[in-house]
Amino acid sequence: MSFVISGRRIGPGEPCFIIAEAGVNHNGELKMALELVDAAAEAGADCIKFQAFSTEASESSLSLKPSYFDGRDGGQSKLDFSRALEFNREEFAEIAERCRKKGIIFLSMAADLPSLELLVSIGSPAIKIGSSDTNNVLLQREVARTGLPVILSTGISTMEDVKAAVSWMRLQGAKEIALLQCTSQYPSPCCEINLRVLDTFRSTFSVPVGISDHSSGLHIAVAAVARGANIVEKHFTLSRKLPGVDHLASVEPQELKALIGQIREVETALGDGVKRVTESEAEHLKTMRKSLFAARSVPAGTQLSWEDITVKRPGTGLTPPEALKLIGRRVKKDIAADTLLKAEVFDEA
Repeated sequence: MSFVISGRRIGPGEPCFIIAEAGVNHNGELKMALELVDAAAEAGADCIKFQAFSTEASESSLSLKPSYFDGRDGGQSKLDFSRALEFNREEFAEIAERCRKKGIIFLSMAADLPSLELLVSIGSPAIKIGSSDTNNVLLQREVARTGLPVILSTGISTMEDVKAAVSWMRLQGAKEIALLQCTSQYPSPCCEINLRVLDTFRSTFSVPVGISDHSSGLHIAVAAVARGANIVEKHFTLSRKLPGVDHLASVEPQELKALIGQIREVETALGDGVKRVTESEAEHLKTMRKSLFAARSVPAGTQLSWEDITVKRPGTGLTPPEALKLIGRRVKKDIAADTLLKAEVFDEA
């Protein structure tokens, strides 16, 4: 149920694999793409993800603009807008090399067969399939045949779509698949995030699961980790003030760093599931716990009753559960009211 990408194991029991989703937030500029690599590495992300596509191979003259473009595309046609964001093989190779130098894993979505070929040729350690291609059996077939790990986003998809995709890729030879719950809206409303799908994916497919998070803020991604996400992917940008369609729905470098810090803290807080007194708590056993006290004066020879005892701080004497062994035993000497009870004042049972 786990696998390795570039030496990093991903799955249950492992630290969450955090993907900084640069996407097309480079605005078609190689210099900005390299700066995104540097920022993601500095923030502590495990991986940075881009989008590889050939406009001619993945778009047609009939292509429509999503509503979230909302005029932020500079008034270009969908094809012109897409072409302006393409990187060629040499540019992707330079980005991948920058990732190696910065110690962050390079990853990219392949939107079409030429882009898949490009990514394989530069040594991409895994392939991301975006939500647009959850039902693209042609692309899935070729991705599976590379033998590389596959991370599949599942926005705009039903459970039947996901089952079909996983089954088809496994049939074509894919052995290492991870599934990301995704809501393909930017930003995604909280009521449509559906983190419980992580449980459904995990129990149905026995694969690493995670979230491609397009919500506003950091809290949904952190909650996903508490829900058991093995992977978190979050859009990020150098600045939300930059022109382009994805910047507004992205976190900035300091926010990405904060998110990663919060995720690591939550992972630590999850613990091992064994209930115990912790090391830091131990010092409070005496100050916060309580002991048995005499609720009233108890003359020697009295057979101790429930009415004779009470419980007060500190926890330096007999513990409250020990009352179960003391009730009915006779006291050997007078006990004044509000006295801390000790075992030696009682007859042997």
